[in-house]
Amino acid sequence: MDKQRIRSRFSKAAQSYHSAAVVQGQIAEKMINLLRNLFLISPDRVLEIGCGTGLFSRLLLQYLSPKHTIFNDICPEMIKSVMNIVLSQHSSQHYSFICADAETFSLPDGLDLITSCSTIQWFEDPSAFFARCHTALHAHGILAFSTFGEENMREISSTTGVGLTYHTQSALVAKLLALGYEILLVEEELLNLSFESPLQVLSHLKETGVTGIKNHRWTKSKLQAYCTEYIDRYAVGTRVPLTYHPIYIIAKKK
Repeated sequence: MDKQRIRSRFSKAAQSYHSAAVVQGQIAEKMINLLRNLFLISPDRVLEIGCGTGLFSRLLLQYLSPKHTIFNDICPEMIKSVMNIVLSQHSSQHYSFICADAETFSLPDGLDLITSCSTIQWFEDPSAFFARCHTALHAHGILAFSTFGEENMREISSTTGVGLTYHTQSALVAKLLALGYEILLVEEELLNLSFESPLQVLSHLKETGVTGIKNHRWTKSKLQAYCTEYIDRYAVGTRVPLTYHPIYIIAKKK
């Protein structure tokens, strides 16, 4: 993972992300509903990893009302966006903000909940992160996250040869079990967006910052070949789909 490139692409998408990240918004809503069923009283200390522009942060504050929430993101522009949200709408609650790579900064300890939506797929070593979370959580603390599975953006990876290497649901569960977590919930689903053209798909990815995987140089001929192949393989009538494959996992420290 080129973390500097990832940071740069998400920083450039800070203004457009909130409106363009339709699926990420749906994932955030599902995750908060799963957590609302789990937390019948407000948790004391919560850490959100990869808060982005606050799609999930808003829901976390509204429905769980943690006594103290720590927001983390690798992009300064994203942290500023979340700061504006929470300080203007939830000024009575207590917060702190950490702008850093979640794989390297020292996690706060004594946490009731570590949660993350649509971020862990960018990690080089999820197992090491899960181990650090296990240490940071208090006894019976909760790790709840969504990430993406192997079918995620399959149309892009098959037509451009560019894509992340995604972990399967079973592989993620195995990593957590090996570290001493109890698995409370595992779900996955396929979600689809529909676009007028393959070029619209590329614009969508740029607006959500997901072009940070590698530097893919487009020429006129490459762009035409991509559009032709995308339409030939995936068109449904006059439109083309883009597949998302979210995985939801909630685990408890034993």
